Amino acid sequence: MHRWLMTVGALLTAVALLLLSLLPGPPAEAVAMTAWVEHGHSLLLWSNELLFFAVICWGSGARGLVRAGRSARVDVGGTAFTVALAALVVVLLAVGRLVYPVFGIGLSTEVVALVVSSAFGALHLAFLGFAVAAVTLSWSTRAGLIGRAVGIVAAVAFIMGSFPWLTPHWWNALVPLLVAAWGVFFACVARTEKPGDATETTSSTV
Repeated sequence: MHRWLMTVGALLTAVALLLLSLLPGPPAEAVAMTAWVEHGHSLLLWSNELLFFAVICWGSGARGLVRAGRSARVDVGGTAFTVALAALVVVLLAVGRLVYPVFGIGLSTEVVALVVSSAFGALHLAFLGFAVAAVTLSWSTRAGLIGRAVGIVAAVAFIMGSFPWLTPHWWNALVPLLVAAWGVFFACVARTEKPGDATETTSSTV
């Protein structure tokens, strides 16, 4: 069940981030930021809704798979993954404030610019967390050397994708798909038994 939860979470995250990547680049002037938000309202709205369920599914699935490990590497990977999901929650809150008029309170152009920049800053942090998690968690999977290679390649792609304001739109649209691919891969090859379980099982049957 944890594998399915992580797979669904990875796919939902990919769709949510893909919707954000379809937005045009935010304007540098704060006065034009409100119009930018209104223009991309539907994309922001759907991204926000999907991201909520993505964090819940992905977090639940990863918790069940990662806790099977008992090494410093897995601990680092699990912590990095937690940081990535926490950063996605910040993105969720920021985007939600842009699309939902809480208590009917309007936002000034300066505040809108701050919220938008905070959302992309949190997205930057999330990709860095995914990069660390990809290297550390993929190092001890049932896929062996292939898993390690996939983790390193994914980490490089995530780091390159953590600067969406510097990279072209086609790359920003590709990185969410890579996030989903790595999430599904890890869900398929993650070890589900704790280290030593196989030894204990073997010794108990002798």
